[in-house]
Amino acid sequence: MLYLEAFAKVVPVLLLFGLGAFFRRSGFLQPAAVDGLKRLIVNVTLPAVLFLAFAAVDLQPEHLLVAGSVFLACTVVLFAGRYLGAVAGTRSPYLPPLLTGFEAGMMGYAIFTAVYGAENVFKFAVADLGQVIFVFFVLAPYVKRQGAGAVSISQTVRGFLTTPVILSIFAGILANRLGIMAPLTSFPLTAAVITTLELLAAVTTPLIGIVIGYEVNLSRTGLVAPLRTVTLRLAIWVSLGLLFGALLISRLFPNDPVAQAAVMTMFVLPPPFVIPLFMARASADDERYVVNTLSLATLATLVAFTLVSVIYPA
Repeated sequence: MLYLEAFAKVVPVLLLFGLGAFFRRSGFLQPAAVDGLKRLIVNVTLPAVLFLAFAAVDLQPEHLLVAGSVFLACTVVLFAGRYLGAVAGTRSPYLPPLLTGFEAGMMGYAIFTAVYGAENVFKFAVADLGQVIFVFFVLAPYVKRQGAGAVSISQTVRGFLTTPVILSIFAGILANRLGIMAPLTSFPLTAAVITTLELLAAVTTPLIGIVIGYEVNLSRTGLVAPLRTVTLRLAIWVSLGLLFGALLISRLFPNDPVAQAAVMTMFVLPPPFVIPLFMARASADDERYVVNTLSLATLATLVAFTLVSVIYPA
């Protein structure tokens, strides 16, 4: 019965993915409309989720330790990936970035919130903070360098500090430190603004589910290397997730299975979906390899996260 209850919590996400796939096959939504939904999620609804999450909880040193550890692990795996081509069955220069980083924004928050609730999203966001910093300052410059050369530090910092997701995290932390949330929610007009943010946050999960279902599209050729890459990626990060849980999370947050689930959910996510956007002058084979890997990893996440929800019940 426990397994059935855990699986039942994942079913709504699976149905949303299926709905998105139906919208693509039936032509109900056009690619331009889906691109608009993605901009809405990244720039409006997900920032609303993160602002409310960080405004509600005090950020403690142990939270920063988790974020820093995730950043370090991502960086180590990226550079170790240079030596794992034989295991993954490819010589593509894009293997290392496909082994690290996580698609938290367009997938992680949706599946985690669906099972563990909005009241626990902060625990996932703490782990995400470390990998977001990694993606901006390490992964994106690394991928760009494969085709377009070096990226300036000023461009990287400016892009990081002007991203709505990052701004919303900083705003939430500031609101919490200043203690202004209670006054804001007690005054009718400002309370209406907070309610609006809550309404926007509530649509994040269904929108993300539909968009992901719409965009998962495997090519029938060249699946061997992507399959080996996804298998290798899961082997690395599941092992690291168990290590994190035993050595770090269980000590910092004892008797908190949801904190364990937050880290493990992060570690079974697919690579960041933005990787293809940074691939200047990539070959057709490399493009197909990356897209197939992202699609396979997304499907693998659904199976892996179902197991996570059973092992770490809400």
